[in-house]
Amino acid sequence: GVPFLIGISIIVYCPEGEGPMPLLVAVPIGLYGFMIAATWIDLIADILVDVLTFTGVVCGIPATIMGATVLAVGNSIGDLSANLTIARKGLSDMAITACFAGPVFNMLIGLGLGFTALRKMTKSEEINVYLTPELRVGFLFSIANCVLVIMMGVCCGAGTLRSEYGYFALVLYILYAVTSLLV
Repeated sequence: GVPFLIGISIIVYCPEGEGPMPLLVAVPIGLYGFMIAATWIDLIADILVDVLTFTGVVCGIPATIMGATVLAVGNSIGDLSANLTIARKGLSDMAITACFAGPVFNMLIGLGLGFTALRKMTKSEEINVYLTPELRVGFLFSIANCVLVIMMGVCCGAGTLRSEYGYFALVLYILYAVTSLLV
């Protein structure tokens, strides 16, 4: 009922014609659109995780491998597309910053909110996390990538990353994927 009423009121009260929409109207419409998009993303993500879990169980693939390959690629496609577009427009600094800021946001906010929700659900003060060999490999390759960026950008590149870094990063990812599957 409520979403339908909000949608009808947007259609009725949304200004028509030329010129920019008044801020008093544009902000609530934008926020409503954001809430709807976030709701759909949450719903689809829940279904995707269920399908991946089911597929992993049926095929005998460990959850960490499914997360490190299929889910990671699916989760990163949007970021990859946006970062490529930004880089093609000549904004390489912004693209590289986004490459690091996105995962940092996901790790800090995602893990923080996830553990907070888990703590409230279990009513436990302590949550033990077992670092599987696949997770350890992921951590090691993340550290290796950070060291590679520092070495190539700061030490060897005088503050700039050369295009060869892209090839090193691709090789590093392939090594990561193979190592994760073998561990």
